[in-house]
Amino acid sequence: MTQRAVLLGLDLGASKVVAVVAVQEEDGTLNVTGTGQASPQGGLTQGQVTDMDLSTRAIVRAVEEAMNTAGQAKVDGIRVAVDGIQFKGENLRDSITISSGDKIITAADRDRVLEQATNSCKLAKEELVLHRIPQIFHIKGQRDIRNPVGMFGETLEAEVRITVAPSPVIMNIQLALKNAGLHGAELMYSPLASAEAVLSREDRENGAVVVDIGEQLTHLGIFLHGTLFHSAVIPIGGAHFTRDLEITKHLGGIAASERIKMRFGTVLPSHVPAEESVELEEEGRLVSRREIAEVLQARAAELLNLVLAEMGRTGLMHEIHGGVHLVGGGALLTHLPILAQTLLGRPRVVLGRIQGVGGLPQATGNPFFVNALGAVKALSRDMNETRGKQDRGDGLLGRFKKLF
Repeated sequence: MTQRAVLLGLDLGASKVVAVVAVQEEDGTLNVTGTGQASPQGGLTQGQVTDMDLSTRAIVRAVEEAMNTAGQAKVDGIRVAVDGIQFKGENLRDSITISSGDKIITAADRDRVLEQATNSCKLAKEELVLHRIPQIFHIKGQRDIRNPVGMFGETLEAEVRITVAPSPVIMNIQLALKNAGLHGAELMYSPLASAEAVLSREDRENGAVVVDIGEQLTHLGIFLHGTLFHSAVIPIGGAHFTRDLEITKHLGGIAASERIKMRFGTVLPSHVPAEESVELEEEGRLVSRREIAEVLQARAAELLNLVLAEMGRTGLMHEIHGGVHLVGGGALLTHLPILAQTLLGRPRVVLGRIQGVGGLPQATGNPFFVNALGAVKALSRDMNETRGKQDRGDGLLGRFKKLF
């Protein structure tokens, strides 16, 4: 009988560290049994550790809360969603000649072409490689192959996506996790975690965009043929919308502006009657709700136009048929999907819905938990795949793990 595995997923964000505990049932299903949140209080800024003590304590508090809620004392695996302004990605391409007499491509050949493509990249030499993701393979006379192992070919060409970050950024995140007692935690780039949580296999195959609007940053990942083809970081997040309101309308401070944004805000001024006002109870004055909407619309338009520019940069606009999926706390701004549908020129723009995870609805229905849930879902899938290969006696495929 298969042992139930207890898994821990984390998301290290600027406004909060989020933790989820999930149990992988005997039939492979995944159920969330515990959640936790803690503020890093400035210890994490734009994806970087800026105060080791504050970051470590926030991780400890979030994990302890999640573990206590779940009634668990230990876990069988940990995966952590990370991102930051200094994370970069690049698409690479290289080819090799198949040297065996029968020209049958082996796993070693596949790994060799992937490693050769990476080693020839200047960016990979200067930074620490977090992910190396095979996209597609080609052999002479046949293109767009998912897995070339076992096929005949005289040459093998690979397209691969790497995600890199400066070594100190990654090492300090790992050190904070180690200081928090989370030994053996695996890191996962947030756009991959977001996609794992909300995209169906069909979406990833048909071309989809995930836009994760956090407090300080917006991350996007563009997926095609089941894998990541482009990612980017935009230095605009939910906090910029709030700050715009406070600077232009003086609503009584950042906290008050945030409350008004979430309760009365919309990015479509035309949906607000001209005479409607918001009362600032502590100051005894009224502010036009339409003017609030105009401020929010201006910032949303700036952000969405930057997203559109990234989509255009890939040359894949005509291949994105899986829609645009908005996630993160900033995606909850009223009418944002409608505005995005217009500005991005996409017929399908939706709020991302977490798929394939059951359990506590306060996690599975909460956009703040998307990346933590995506991380733990990916960990569960990888464990299932590894177990299946071991059961078949096939062993591991190698050190290049295909994330999708």
